Amino acid sequence: MLFLKDIKNINPNETLDFFSFKKIISAQNILLYMSNNILKAIGRKFSFYLFPFGKNFDEIVTELNELIKTDWKVEIIYRTEEEIVVRVSKCIFCSEVGVPCDLIKGFLVHSLEKTLPSHIQVLSRGEKSNIQDPNHNSFDMRLILSQIKH
Repeated sequence: MLFLKDIKNINPNETLDFFSFKKIISAQNILLYMSNNILKAIGRKFSFYLFPFGKNFDEIVTELNELIKTDWKVEIIYRTEEEIVVRVSKCIFCSEVGVPCDLIKGFLVHSLEKTLPSHIQVLSRGEKSNIQDPNHNSFDMRLILSQIKH
């Protein structure tokens, strides 16, 4: 993994091959096993670094699918003023190592929060993943928009 520190010299386009990406995600998930809140926080940070500001949630979801080229899919399947349902199919962040998808969940919540006025918060709802189920890497996530109460 030491070669990753010199990625700019190896690959001037600053891309990472999929095999190396999977190794990084696998190592992270193993090191942080059962640290769901930390994985969500990493997802939130990942959201900020990947899409600092200026994009709407639809653009973020579209670009996420384009940036990570694999057989996964993230899509908005339902939307109202108070709720957005996002479907994640074959999540790459948990597919390889059999852990819950807390990283991508944190990413999606924060990505949506960044596109909303500051008085709106995003609450996430969804069933707890059974990591013994081979299909735990596909799930729907309800993102509920609510006013922050002072």
